[in-house]
Amino acid sequence: MVHACTRDCYDTCIFDDTHKPLDIFPFNGFTCSRGIADLKRNSLNRIDNVYIEGKPNSIDKALDLIVKEIRKRKKEEILHVDYDGNQGLLTWYFPARLWNVIGAASTDYSICSSEGHEAIKLHYRNSIGALPEDFPKYDSFVIWGSELVFSFIHGWNLIKDKYKVTIDVRISETAKRSNKYYIVKPGSDAYLAIGIMKKLFERNWADLSLLDDPEELMEYVFSFKDEEIEEATGLDSSKINELAEMYHYRRPLTIIGFALGRSINGGDAISLISLLPALIGMKKGFFYANSQGLGIDFRYLRGLHRYSPSRIVGMAEVGKEVEEGRITFMFVWNSNPLHSLPMSDRIYEAVKEGRLFLVVHDPYWSETTKIANVVLPAPTYLEKEDVVYSYWHNYLVYNKPILPKRGFTEVELMRVLAVKLEIDDDVISEDEWLAIGKATGVNVTELKTKGFVKLLPKYPEGKVRVKPLPDNLKKPNGNIIVFSSHPNYTNSQFKEIYGDKKGIVYNSEFEGIGYLSTNYGKVKVMFKRDASIPRGVFFIHKSFLFDLEGKPINSIIGFAKGKYGNTPIINIDYVETIKA
Repeated sequence: MVHACTRDCYDTCIFDDTHKPLDIFPFNGFTCSRGIADLKRNSLNRIDNVYIEGKPNSIDKALDLIVKEIRKRKKEEILHVDYDGNQGLLTWYFPARLWNVIGAASTDYSICSSEGHEAIKLHYRNSIGALPEDFPKYDSFVIWGSELVFSFIHGWNLIKDKYKVTIDVRISETAKRSNKYYIVKPGSDAYLAIGIMKKLFERNWADLSLLDDPEELMEYVFSFKDEEIEEATGLDSSKINELAEMYHYRRPLTIIGFALGRSINGGDAISLISLLPALIGMKKGFFYANSQGLGIDFRYLRGLHRYSPSRIVGMAEVGKEVEEGRITFMFVWNSNPLHSLPMSDRIYEAVKEGRLFLVVHDPYWSETTKIANVVLPAPTYLEKEDVVYSYWHNYLVYNKPILPKRGFTEVELMRVLAVKLEIDDDVISEDEWLAIGKATGVNVTELKTKGFVKLLPKYPEGKVRVKPLPDNLKKPNGNIIVFSSHPNYTNSQFKEIYGDKKGIVYNSEFEGIGYLSTNYGKVKVMFKRDASIPRGVFFIHKSFLFDLEGKPINSIIGFAKGKYGNTPIINIDYVETIKA
């Protein structure tokens, strides 16, 4: 039997029952430093008991307290926060049924990739692009805003010996290993895409057969002067022309990074970048994330076919709503909001002051579990059944546990809470495996027998829609924070194995202890000089989002969000530095 790594990662490796990666395409018998360390990590830093206010207690008392706290609040004040710490359908999606039946508030699940999904869907009706089988068909690649060598190792393995161009705001490790790289000003990627399109039109290299309104696109890109594009991007016209020549002569696959969606003009940039392949007549000429094109009915799994949240809270605004007292009860699973959400210090302060009742269901002692009023132990993916999908390949995997279960699964906890709340509803009681079959269209018996099956990708028909096209592009000016992946961590995970390095900020100017400051506050950090970082850029690994005093670095980010998928704009451009 097999199991799959369930982390927020493109690769979603499949392992045998000895935790050895399968030697099939595209996994090819190897995995990353996190996958290698999982067996060791599984026994470290575990939550092995129920805790109430930091003291061990019984599950019945904990559940009674949770139910009491729920019943004394309006449903609009109750928020469940869940995300992609585990990509299992029974871990992430199905347990949300309880909260949707209750009518609690829900987040909009916008923290990571939603901005790009929505921007691409404007043109293609879906965001699915190239599958792993498509990668070997290309001899050239444009890697735009992605640290591919760390965050997408099997994708990198397929292209490492081919011609590669990287576009980024710093000389990343991916840039260093590419044949060529272009360093642009932060937030200017939309301008660069416009510049490349303009060159393609000027040299009659555009193939208009796939676009529904190419004249509209031509008029739009020619409304931007060359000088404006050069000033915004920091690239002269000859460099932009080089990129246009690459698109014309080499017809590369464009790999679009999630990080773009968290930056200024991010949705606009992804929208325009996704149009570049279509402008030269390439179908499936980009890759962003394929999960929304695999035919999985995530809404059904969450019970949204029958019930709706009382309201939707943007993930950019959770901290603000907590601060304003609009959220007074939070149930967290499969995520670490104190680490990940903007302005998360507001969550910490509200729990500390008794304004927010926090319940966390987690296998590990994360920053969020450590401050919770109630902590409930959960099993890891190595200890429970699940069904796992990928946002790159189209395997659907039956996850067979290889270790004894510790704690309560998310489905078990959902149902026992429903009993305590005296909720009798077939949405909650529906057999989870029947729900999996309905949501995926897969024969569950076949899935369990074979271990994995391939889903049929759903590519929309019709011409690529040109409109809407972005307006009011912003030109960032000032220092900017940029976040990216570290090879040994998945966001806040794996600190048990590889350590926790707090508050390190790489930049071109400062060395030593100082502060990053915005209108929302300041954080104490250790500046380190790095020649690969342009002036005015402050680079932080997204694994280490706490400062030298334990304060969330996201506490200075603010509440700005993208205009397509509401993704929090974390790469902000109004940062000041203070030398200690």
